[in-house]
Amino acid sequence: MRMKVRRIDGERFRNAFLAGTAALERRREHLNRINVFPVPDGDTGDNMVFTCRSIAEHTHPSRSLAETAASMAEAAFSGARGNSGIIFCQFIHGLARAFEPYPRADAPVFAESLLAAVPFAEEALHRPVEGTILTVMRDWAHAVRRISEKERDFAVLLPLSLEAARRSLSETPEKMELLAREHVVDAGAQGFVDFLEGVADFVEKGNPRQFPGSSASAVPPRDGEHVHEDEMPSFRYCTEAVLHGEGISRPELIDILSRHGDSVVAGGGGGKFRVHVHTDHPAGVMGRLSRMGRLSFQKVDDMRRQVEARNHPLSSVALLTDSCCDLPQEFLDRYQVHTVPLTISSGGCEYLDRLTLKPAEIYSDLRETKRTFSTSQPAFGEFVKRYSFLKSCYDSVISIHLSSALSGTWSVSRKAADHVGGEGIHVLDSKNLSGALGLLVLKAAEAAAAGKSAGEILEIVGQAIPRTRIFAGLNSLRYLVRGGRAGAMAGFVGTMLNLFPMITVDPEGKASGFGRPGSERANRRKMLDEFKRLTGSHGLWKYAVLHAEAPGAAEELAAALEEACGRAPEYTMEISPVIGINTGPGSAGFAVILEN
Repeated sequence: MRMKVRRIDGERFRNAFLAGTAALERRREHLNRINVFPVPDGDTGDNMVFTCRSIAEHTHPSRSLAETAASMAEAAFSGARGNSGIIFCQFIHGLARAFEPYPRADAPVFAESLLAAVPFAEEALHRPVEGTILTVMRDWAHAVRRISEKERDFAVLLPLSLEAARRSLSETPEKMELLAREHVVDAGAQGFVDFLEGVADFVEKGNPRQFPGSSASAVPPRDGEHVHEDEMPSFRYCTEAVLHGEGISRPELIDILSRHGDSVVAGGGGGKFRVHVHTDHPAGVMGRLSRMGRLSFQKVDDMRRQVEARNHPLSSVALLTDSCCDLPQEFLDRYQVHTVPLTISSGGCEYLDRLTLKPAEIYSDLRETKRTFSTSQPAFGEFVKRYSFLKSCYDSVISIHLSSALSGTWSVSRKAADHVGGEGIHVLDSKNLSGALGLLVLKAAEAAAAGKSAGEILEIVGQAIPRTRIFAGLNSLRYLVRGGRAGAMAGFVGTMLNLFPMITVDPEGKASGFGRPGSERANRRKMLDEFKRLTGSHGLWKYAVLHAEAPGAAEELAAALEEACGRAPEYTMEISPVIGINTGPGSAGFAVILEN
């Protein structure tokens, strides 16, 4: 005879969460395929799975429901990915707040806590949209409360409430025209229902299948910020990861890590390790670990920049940007610019842009179609951590990000700034990316180094944004097609006719085509003509040349531009891997800030 489940404590709550994560993971690829909102970038499944994995793997379990939920909420800060992931993270935070008085919860308490958590999730969004995960959360929470008035057994209550969640999911296309046009339900909402089905199955049957994170208690807690004494550390990057794999020997793992740096720690066991190393080459560390097993978590902190901020700040104004800012490391170091990496997902693993995955490896795999890549904005918790640290070291912070029309990075950064306490933190939308963003950050950095105030820097950058342009010629359409930025037919025709597109970013920050597709030589000529037209009419502050594994093409373009204006580019560099995934190898272009 089945035992009734009248109350949920911390242990049962965590196990139910793990079962939900396992159910979600089984649907990851499907969620990626139906992802069309807010942009069709095919990463909702990846983002939701990584969010739930991070929570599962960094929660410290307790029999107390309140303590377990609080630990989950703390873990959620560090692991949320993508829009749906952030919403889910906020939902968990709302639950944790509601559960604070309760070591255990019966059905009515659980139902009221769900209803309290939904507004908390809604508050995380600048403009909440109906027909998304929020709608399903709300409808499900109301169904749980309605059913709980008569049914107090969770093993009956939760399966019954699923009907309302499924019905709400099926109605999402009626609430959003985009979904109806694409004949899909909302991917984030689908992921939430998949998660609930795993939870209900576990609570009803009481015999969970194998799910990720079942040995999470063996994982040591995360360190806080690494702020060392005045002396610079021997190695630059504090690097951490969670590694899963059978047959991994701890002595072997320690030996491998020690070859890359010092301060080596390999905690855990039983097929799951939390590793820590100080190194100058985090990409080399992750590359080696990925050959041993699956990486479910990565963290890289720039310890040298932290020491500089704490002890030798160049200015009273901190400058923060993201990894889509194509500005050479020598400039970032000279002006002490702080950077938050975007993330790259591939093969069930998540990497940090520029830090833990080498561009050459990406381009090689792109050419040979060995594996697919998707990208996502930094985690909300990463920005919270970064802003909290910077506020302790500087009078004010100016954060400049890639276009909000191209990524959710600016939005997440702004929300994190508000969470930390927005006074003194200024989050700017560059309405651009790559070298154009790099030049804007350079302009801000030069002003900060000259002793300008935050207000003066904001005015300087604000005036420069509409004078900043970028143009690039692509070597193929297939990478835009693969990333959902161009139609398959356009890619096929372009390839057959050997025509390559030129792209730019318009004043609203949206990517768009420039001119008619042509040969590489014709595109280079069009870029040169546009450069002459712009600089001839408006003057030139500085320009940069960018490329994706195409140094020869970049060198030719730089020579032509220098001949046209009489000045060498401020710098020439390879673009961010996150951008290169969409442009593909062989691309080259320029960015410019006009004088007036």
